[in-house]
Amino acid sequence: MKKTNGIMSFILVVVMIAIASVSVNKSLLGHKIGDDARSGNATEEVENENFVSFDGTGVIINTKGMKGVVNGYAGPVPLEICISEGKIADIRPLENSETPSFFERASVILEQWKGKTPEEALSLNVDAVSGATYTSQAIISNVRAGLDYYEGTRSNPSSTMPWKLWVALGVTLLAAIVPLFVHNRIYHNIQMILNIVVLGFWCGQYLDYALVLKYMSSGFAFPAGLIAIVMLITAFIYPLFGRPQHYCNHICPLGSAQQLTAQMCKFKVRISKKMLNVLDWFRRILWGVLIFLLWIDTFTQWMDYELFQAFMVESAPWYIIMTAGVFIALSTIVARPYCRFVCPIGSLIKRSENIG
Repeated sequence: MKKTNGIMSFILVVVMIAIASVSVNKSLLGHKIGDDARSGNATEEVENENFVSFDGTGVIINTKGMKGVVNGYAGPVPLEICISEGKIADIRPLENSETPSFFERASVILEQWKGKTPEEALSLNVDAVSGATYTSQAIISNVRAGLDYYEGTRSNPSSTMPWKLWVALGVTLLAAIVPLFVHNRIYHNIQMILNIVVLGFWCGQYLDYALVLKYMSSGFAFPAGLIAIVMLITAFIYPLFGRPQHYCNHICPLGSAQQLTAQMCKFKVRISKKMLNVLDWFRRILWGVLIFLLWIDTFTQWMDYELFQAFMVESAPWYIIMTAGVFIALSTIVARPYCRFVCPIGSLIKRSENIG
C-alpha cells in the first residue's frame, strides 16, 4: 500500500511538471504544443533550405532549424553567424525561450569566436560557462553546427561533453551509489565537500526548476544530460525503493553546505512543535503558489531566484549570494533551514515521496 501511494505521488508530480512545461515553454518532451507547433513546423520547413544567405558585407548563417544541435534549458538556442572577408565578424542570438539571466551569463562566450576563420573557430576548444552549462553548450553546439554546414562538413555536435562535466558525473555517481553501502561520517563529509566544490562552485550542477522544466520540455541530450538523469533518479525514483531524500541528503551542493556548517557548532536552537508546524505550512503554501504561477505562466522569473545560483559567485546577483550566506550561517544553530522550510525543489521531491 505504501509503495502504491509512492507511485501515485510520483505520477502526480510528473503530471504537475508536465503542465508547467507546456504552460511555460509550450513544449513537452521535444514536441511543440498548440499554435507554436504549427508555426514552428512551417518555419522549420522553409528554413531548412535557407541556412546560408548573403548581404552586402558577407555571409549570414542561420542555425534555426538545423538538425542535431543541443537544446538549452528551455529549447533551441538559434544563432546568426556573420562571416565577412573570411572571418567571423559577429554572432547574434535569435529569439529563444531561455531564462534571460542564464542566457546573459552564457552569451559571454560568443566573443571567443569573433575574428577567427571558420576553420579556426571549429578547432577552438570553448568551455561551457559554470551556472549556465546547458545554455552555453547549446550556443557552442549551434556555432559548430552552423560552421560545419558552411564548411560542408558533417559532425555530431551533441556527442561531446566538456571534461569537467565528466568529473561532475563521477562525483554524482559516487554520491548516488556509495551511500547505499557505506555509512561512514568521514566519507560523508568528503562527499559533501566534493558536492560543494565540484557540483556547486566548479560545474554548477544541481536540480532546480529551470532544469526540471528543461528536460520535461525538450527531452534529454546525451551525454550532457547524464548528470541530470542521475540526479533525477536519486530524487524521484530512489524513494520508491525505500531511499527518501537521497538527493537532498547526499548530492545537493546547497544541502551539503548546510550539513557541513551545522557541524561547526554543537548548540542548536530548539524550535517548538507549534513553530515547526507553522514553518512547514509556510513551505507548503509557498511551494503551492510557485507551482500555480508556473501553471498560469505568470512571474515565472521566480526560478531565477533559487539560491543554488549563489555558487556562481562571479555572475550571481549579490542578494542571492547574501541570502544563501544567511541560510548557511543560520544552519550552524538550526538544522538545514533552507532545505526544511523554504526550498521549492525540495518541496517537489517531498511531494513525490507523499510526505507533503
